[in-house]
Amino acid sequence: MRTKNINLLILIVLLISGCATTTTGPMPAGKNTYVMSRQEGALPSGSEPLLAEVLSEANIFCSNQDKEIKLINSTENPGPYILGNYPKATITFSCIEPNSNK
Repeated sequence: MRTKNINLLILIVLLISGCATTTTGPMPAGKNTYVMSRQEGALPSGSEPLLAEVLSEANIFCSNQDKEIKLINSTENPGPYILGNYPKATITFSCIEPNSNK
């Protein structure tokens, strides 16, 4: 009976961890260039605006340096969301001085 409870607990932990949303970055990708991504877990709800969330986090990162975000590239995973191909949004950006040429 104890082994059954332990196995059930392990299964629940694995299911919950597969549902988590993870954020990476900002990771340096060259001089004043960064990459950041946000990914849903195994059971996406479909309600999270991943691209908007990662853009917001990048904007906070730049504003903490008294700079503005300059988006270089953005990609979203089109699916299908099976076999580890989870919903994901990735951006490449730089932080620039306010009022500089964009």
